[in-house]
Amino acid sequence: MSSVRVWIDQDLCTGDGLCVDHCPDVFVQMEDGIAYVAERGAPLNDPGGSGSLAEVADRDIAAVVQAADVCPGECIFIEIDAPFSQIAPV
Repeated sequence: MSSVRVWIDQDLCTGDGLCVDHCPDVFVQMEDGIAYVAERGAPLNDPGGSGSLAEVADRDIAAVVQAADVCPGECIFIEIDAPFSQIAPV
């Protein structure tokens, strides 16, 4: 089973809120107008760093990928940890 985590580089965030529209379970927009990732309903706010990695539930993976795809600031970063048995040979 793979683990999917996501974080936002707030320095690149344009504050459009498209990520929140696509996946409100994972993304929140704070009072500063910038988007943050959330885990279990609590925003993680280590601005500009991957220190705020939020675990993504299986049900939210497609929405998180779509949010990253439409993000005008290209500030959403997705990390996937897959066991060696799931990694295709090169």
